[in-house]
Amino acid sequence: MIAVLFRWEIKPGCEQSFKEGWSEIIHRNIEKYGALGARLHKTHDNQWLSYSQWISEEHFIRSRNLQDRHEEARAKMISAISKAYEPIVMVPMIDHLIASETTQPQLLP
Repeated sequence: MIAVLFRWEIKPGCEQSFKEGWSEIIHRNIEKYGALGARLHKTHDNQWLSYSQWISEEHFIRSRNLQDRHEEARAKMISAISKAYEPIVMVPMIDHLIASETTQPQLLP
């Protein structure tokens, strides 16, 4: 398994279009290309970061080289981006993430 970190700067007023395109691409990657899921984050200084997990680096690379019916989603994302940074491919060494978003933290006394 690998993880990939993406970072973008988004044009003002284009956030919704970016989120829609990002979501469509993520669902495509899960359904067809070996993605295990992703999270999209926004920092206080207006950077947008996405963390995704993949079965393998080969699956990730293959997903980036294919053109399919999701080109509209890709166009939504690209038109909203003012600056994109190179993705960072990472190999997890230690993993303490909780798998489910529905898990509630237990409060300590």
